[in-house]
Amino acid sequence: MKYFEVFKAGNYPQGAFSKEEVQELANNYDPSFCEAPITLDHEQKGPAYGWVDRLKEENGVLKASFKNLSDDLKEFVSKGKYKKISVEIYRELEGKKPYLKAVSFLGASIPQVKGMKAVEFKEGESETYIFEAQVEDTASDEDIESLKTQVADLEKQVAEYKEQSKKNETIKSLKSQVADLTVQLAKFKDEAAGKDELARELKEMKDSLRDKDFNEFIDKQIDAGILTPANKDAVFSILQDLDNVKKFDESSNSIEQFKSFISALPKQVEFDEVAKKQTKKTDAEVKYADADEESLEIYKQATAIAEKEKISFKDALLKIKEV
Repeated sequence: MKYFEVFKAGNYPQGAFSKEEVQELANNYDPSFCEAPITLDHEQKGPAYGWVDRLKEENGVLKASFKNLSDDLKEFVSKGKYKKISVEIYRELEGKKPYLKAVSFLGASIPQVKGMKAVEFKEGESETYIFEAQVEDTASDEDIESLKTQVADLEKQVAEYKEQSKKNETIKSLKSQVADLTVQLAKFKDEAAGKDELARELKEMKDSLRDKDFNEFIDKQIDAGILTPANKDAVFSILQDLDNVKKFDESSNSIEQFKSFISALPKQVEFDEVAKKQTKKTDAEVKYADADEESLEIYKQATAIAEKEKISFKDALLKIKEV
């Protein structure tokens, strides 16, 4: 049985078709369910020039075998009037998706699927397409009337659609717009699906940069002799806590204020001892004369709270920021 290339996986204006979908297209085809006709230039009315017998998939390429090919079609192909093949595909047909609707031989029209082998009917192969009379299906009068009604309804819908279209708008341009919107919708869905993952990655990057900044600041103070290595974890924890405190005044920057306070401290300050010391106001002012007024005030408030409530200097600082 001779098979011809009719379609292949790829990206098209109507959407992308994967190798798996091409395989499904071949698997779903059932002539007893819905037989795909062979037409010329995607004509939606008139006679069929044959029928698709079977489909198979090879490396993402859909191949079809034909039956009942008309003599007219064979003559057109042999004389080179119709060399290329195009397909029409249902995205879904009564639960089967995708499903082959029709195979159309093209004359002057250019197919969207490029690189397909040209069709050639060789001598001696015609018997492959002989229609066996004993398996011919006969349509009842009821079936014929039903088909006529369906055709009439479709023609009516097309006529109404054309009337409602704008003066310079064609069916081709509308299909192009639908394809563009489909691509945009698919892109939007992909972006929405990755939004949460991007947000998580962004937060991790921000946290990493923040921690790097905190560690660099602390190491700098240790090198300057203002802090000792034993203070590093405590100061780092305070900086993280201050970063998580909700700010009621956007103009305030608790982290920078705390950094200024640390930078103004004398060398070798032990935080555990600071909370326990009882320093008079005048002594503090003399001891921290080089500190800015805001840092000095924070130090005095934290010291007072630590002494009054018997808590650590770190907890006292956090209480000030919560007020």
